[in-house]
Amino acid sequence: MTRGPVRNLTVANAVVHQPGGRFSRDPLGVVVEDGVITFVGDADEARARTPEGAPVVDAGGHYLMPGLIESHGHPGMYARLAMKADCRPSVTPRASDVVNTIREAAREAETGEWVSGWGYDEHRMDGPGPTRADLDEAAPDHPVFLKRTCAHMALVNTAALERMGITEDTPDPAGGCIVRDGNGEATGLLQEKAMSLADLPEESPDDLLAGMRVALDDFSAWGITTVHDMSSGPLEVGAYQRLHTADELTTRFRPWYFALRQGDFPGSFDEVIGAGIRSGFGNDMVRIQGLKFVLDGSVGGRTAAVEEPFEGSDSRGILYYDTPDVAPMVARALSSGLRVAIHGIGDRAVTQALDLIEGAGREVAANDEDRDGAYERAVTTRRHRVEHCTLPQEDDLHRLMAGRIIAASSTAFVYELGDSYINNLGQERMNRAYPMRTFLDRGITAPSNSDFPVTTANPWFGIYACVTRTSVSGRVADTVQNITVAEALDAYTTEAAKASFEEDRLGRIAEGFLADLVLLDRNPFDVPESELKDIVSELTVCDGRIVHRGRV
Repeated sequence: MTRGPVRNLTVANAVVHQPGGRFSRDPLGVVVEDGVITFVGDADEARARTPEGAPVVDAGGHYLMPGLIESHGHPGMYARLAMKADCRPSVTPRASDVVNTIREAAREAETGEWVSGWGYDEHRMDGPGPTRADLDEAAPDHPVFLKRTCAHMALVNTAALERMGITEDTPDPAGGCIVRDGNGEATGLLQEKAMSLADLPEESPDDLLAGMRVALDDFSAWGITTVHDMSSGPLEVGAYQRLHTADELTTRFRPWYFALRQGDFPGSFDEVIGAGIRSGFGNDMVRIQGLKFVLDGSVGGRTAAVEEPFEGSDSRGILYYDTPDVAPMVARALSSGLRVAIHGIGDRAVTQALDLIEGAGREVAANDEDRDGAYERAVTTRRHRVEHCTLPQEDDLHRLMAGRIIAASSTAFVYELGDSYINNLGQERMNRAYPMRTFLDRGITAPSNSDFPVTTANPWFGIYACVTRTSVSGRVADTVQNITVAEALDAYTTEAAKASFEEDRLGRIAEGFLADLVLLDRNPFDVPESELKDIVSELTVCDGRIVHRGRV
């Protein structure tokens, strides 16, 4: 990673992106002073306006984008996983490869210590996915916790089941499932809140900081300059502050505190409310957004709360809470000046998320003489969010529009996880899954995202998925919800900036905007759609500093 000594910079001879694909092919210049864009125009004039001593980058006629905004990711999880056994299908395509990887990790651990891995996806592996017996073979003397790519399910071995005290008589925890075979014996799969039964060790702040430095380099290489952290806790926010103080923060973060404990995510509801934290607190590099609640699981793991059973089964997934159990906390968040983001993948969960937001707004407004005005202040002006918003029904779409609620659409799933979605949902539901075309046609704000590390954070995979609706194996998920290249780029820039009320400062290359820039190796409007996923950043600038440099 290369960084400029100051926050001044000029990029000359670039084709400059504009929202909606309204760019000019005449190369222009962009001048940055103190981290802010001060001029966009004639390239020669840009050179003349360059602050003394500032670097001048000749773009060679390449395409210059605003820094890309990842509107839903998990940097803390990504940083932690960077230090754990990597069992993604690209690394361990067969169950035998998983065994070898876990075996190597166990050799470095003391006997009896937890061995943790992540990223397996049985739908993308050669042959069957790993089993409890595979993990027993790999590490018979260690408890093993192997998290699935969706982060809503984990596979453990016999030593782990024994350590957790799980027997045939152990009841499923509320909101979770200990998967069992026909004889009632645990298979090793722990779904949703059953993962919380594992007493996994907590990482230290220094461990997290080391992993976060790896994450920052990856974000910059992908052209990502802003990340919404959807599972923040004290450790994550502390890491951002330490990196910022040390002048090492090369990505802007927009933390959403994880409200209620789930698995290895600690809940921060009481601490956030008690400390009086409000949405918008912070600065241009780290700005608090609100509280995140989770209602259901994933489609790949068949734990999303769907109205109709998954294909070939009678399972309708898992809905974590009855509405009355969580409604008071959502209402308290709104009354405390906090925005809420509510994870809802299945259609039952999307409806419940909207019930919670609207119900909280009515409760906050109940004792106000101007109920309509109070409700508008609590709901329709706050840009609350439904995370993923995978399968909204028709009535849900109307409610999203009326409440000006953001549909934080994880369209990138269509690429990496699309095969499991097609298999588990069937074609009719795929035609309305992550419905970007419908969202845009209805005027619903819908930034696209990857939910990394569930899928790769590379935004070009998500842009490709938005445009082609094609999976990694080449299967076309549907031909209903495709959007244009221009609309897909907006979903990672101008639309994503709205998710933090920063559309007047982020997501555009214009005078007065924060200087986050990405120089691409090719123009996304000139390549075949099939090559969109292959676009890379040649130069990434965040806050006026060069944070990644390729061949330019």
